[in-house]
Amino acid sequence: MRFLLVGVLFAVFAGCEKPDSSYQTSPSLKALIGTTTGNVAFSPPEAPPELKAAPDRWSMELGLARWTELENESPSMEVVLQMQTRPGAGMELWLTNGAGTVARWSAGATGTYTGVVCFQLELEADGEALALPPGDYTATVAFRDPGAGLVVAQDIPVTNRLPKLTGAPPGPGSELLRDGLACRRGQ
Repeated sequence: MRFLLVGVLFAVFAGCEKPDSSYQTSPSLKALIGTTTGNVAFSPPEAPPELKAAPDRWSMELGLARWTELENESPSMEVVLQMQTRPGAGMELWLTNGAGTVARWSAGATGTYTGVVCFQLELEADGEALALPPGDYTATVAFRDPGAGLVVAQDIPVTNRLPKLTGAPPGPGSELLRDGLACRRGQ
């Protein structure tokens, strides 16, 4: 009877623990651009757009880009923005190093939004890993209006220790970097 009671108490307390939020999508990214799933190009030949200040009734502060981990300790890159937007601009995130563009992520279209946006992109999953040789990396976030062109673009160095990733290079149809995932709780 005592073992049964201990088992029931363990099950009750385990059910009260917050679930791992590693693969929950970013609510702030979804509010900003209407989606959390992007199109990814690995090692595209294009360079990120030139930096451009935000126009009237827009503002963007790219506050952070860093190497980190999801709650399940899977390597990721976290991005934090402070935004004020107007409708219609698609979002782009470029990751570059001294050799060129490592990856480009693009998705969605802005609505009217004011607030903080925090999301993570997974760097290693399902036997694949983004190739990140030693060196410095830069994240560039841009918003582009299909009719008017580039609205705003800013860049920032990616901070923290470069993760050691293992896996094959991403292949066609890879889901690596595809989903904008929620930031860790308490950070």
